[in-house]
Amino acid sequence: MNAKQAVPEKFSNPLNEDRKQDFSLLSTEAIWKNLLAGFQDGKKVQIGLENALIERLRTEPDNAIYKELLSLFRQGSLAGFAQQVLVSLLGEVGNYKSAETLMSLVNETLLEEADVKLAAFDAISKFSPELWYENPNTELAPVFEAAWQTENADFWPSIANVMASIGTPATLDIFVETLADNTHAERVAVVKQAMTNIVNPALIPKLADLLENPSFKNVQLASGNALANMGEIGAASALLDWSAGVDAGKAELVKQWFETAMNTTPEFIGFLETNLPAQKFSSPEIKQAISLVLKDIKNGV
Repeated sequence: MNAKQAVPEKFSNPLNEDRKQDFSLLSTEAIWKNLLAGFQDGKKVQIGLENALIERLRTEPDNAIYKELLSLFRQGSLAGFAQQVLVSLLGEVGNYKSAETLMSLVNETLLEEADVKLAAFDAISKFSPELWYENPNTELAPVFEAAWQTENADFWPSIANVMASIGTPATLDIFVETLADNTHAERVAVVKQAMTNIVNPALIPKLADLLENPSFKNVQLASGNALANMGEIGAASALLDWSAGVDAGKAELVKQWFETAMNTTPEFIGFLETNLPAQKFSSPEIKQAISLVLKDIKNGV
């Protein structure tokens, strides 16, 4: 099927984007067809149609438009600017079907132009919950967990960051498996960075257990970084519990993690002021290291 067949003709009364339109009078299919017709005419900006379609797809999660969108990408019948608009639109819709469609585009290596890839990276980031406690988006996790297996390495950081920010136990298991396996340096590096985006407090006990297990250094370091960056007092206090049992050789690591934890979790400063004096440590050097970091943070150093 060629481009003329794939992109429908405009309706007899084409929409004028220069005037306010009442898109509520149009069917979702009509909005979609007019958007495609605008692409065919070279229109790079169709804000009214784009916003109207986003709102419709948010309330019509199983719309057949997703299937047609995939077909257009597979046929190669869309110009680069149209591809950018559509991948961005999928990110704005932000539901399971739009995530699934976007990951299909990634898995099938259908996003090749640099500008389209940039739009896709941004679209993927839209699936990260802005306020985890209010909307953790856990129902989307399986889509990105499956997509993590893609060979399209350009997308690994974006996918891993969304996985981490949603932060299901299954995601953490995938990350730990990648780190423990340690046979693919690029994937390992991506996971280490992504784990600093974990915010689900339900993962604190598992991360604390991993921190206590030195069998896999990558896993232990990534878990400590995750706890330090989480911004939760429970995560920061888990670092204090761990530090109480380590030897002086971990002093620099302790300084790094405690400085990060105090910056991401300001209440940890008061927590340490209250609890550090009575805390017993296997190594006095570790307690001294924490005390110095605490002093520097309070003095704004």
